[in-house]
Amino acid sequence: MTGSDGQAAVHPDFSELRIEPGEARVGDRPDLFDIVNVIEFGGAADRPTHVPTEIGSVGPVVFWESTGAADALPFWNTNYRTDVYLYIVHGGVRVELKQPEGAEIYGEYIARTGDLFRLPKDIAHRTYSLDGKRRITLEILERDPVWSTIGRYEGVDSADRPELGDFTFALDDSSATIAAGDTVVETPADFFRRGLRALVAWELHLAHNEFDGGFVVHDLGDDIVTLKVPGYEATFPVADVLAVFKTLLG
Repeated sequence: MTGSDGQAAVHPDFSELRIEPGEARVGDRPDLFDIVNVIEFGGAADRPTHVPTEIGSVGPVVFWESTGAADALPFWNTNYRTDVYLYIVHGGVRVELKQPEGAEIYGEYIARTGDLFRLPKDIAHRTYSLDGKRRITLEILERDPVWSTIGRYEGVDSADRPELGDFTFALDDSSATIAAGDTVVETPADFFRRGLRALVAWELHLAHNEFDGGFVVHDLGDDIVTLKVPGYEATFPVADVLAVFKTLLG
């Protein structure tokens, strides 16, 4: 979406910002040069929330822009591969840190525009808006080799039914219900849909993600993923899980 001046239309949460992108004035070999205005990119009206997009890299280190939602990250995320640094380009965020798949809370960050902080590996984190508005963030982390395969499952069709092994899913306007074994859990529908959209966009390669209620999607690499509810878990091919998630998203 672009405005009348040809620039990306800004989301209302960033309407007070004056955005004046720079420019690259180069002649030969334009492939060697790159410039992106992180505020314009992250503040665009059509930018999805919590769907990371790579905007640059140096060796094994990648730079992601990830626009935070006006409420919260839809799940607890744990990175078991590497620490992640998060820079707040604009806005404010509270970040809770806890034991993965556990109840122990380790603490929190309160971060605002200009703050850079570390999200340690093996520690679950969840972000919450400080002011009820979106925020623009830059994530700095080590590249996971499995990301090079993203696109492999672009042609996966939706499943016939929202079922996989012993897992069954139901989704209505207010809640998502996930059942497996003797366990049934519920999670808010809006968070569930947003979480699935991010997972599908990255073909499940977003490490370990724990929704409210205890439903877990844990990417294991090698084209397999473990689904969990408290007391029950099973491992499936990525393509099969994507097919069910696409069905739930319609």
